[in-house]
Amino acid sequence: MTRREFLRYNDQPCRFRMKSGKVVFGVIWEQETTSGFQYCFASLQERFGPPKSGSTIGMTISLDEIIAAEPLPLADVLAG
Repeated sequence: MTRREFLRYNDQPCRFRMKSGKVVFGVIWEQETTSGFQYCFASLQERFGPPKSGSTIGMTISLDEIIAAEPLPLADVLAG
């Protein structure tokens, strides 16, 4: 997935299809760094839930690993 394709899903709850064939649910967001951009993935609970003290949120992910994304309807997110 290119950055341009990704921007419409930035920081939104989605279903992501990965190159490995896995389907994962969560959020990917962009962070600007001194050398460009970095992308982080986290579960919905980890990203939008109450913060846990002393822990970092998410893990770094490459946009090249993402084949497709589908936004989740808000009702599905709230019910989950």
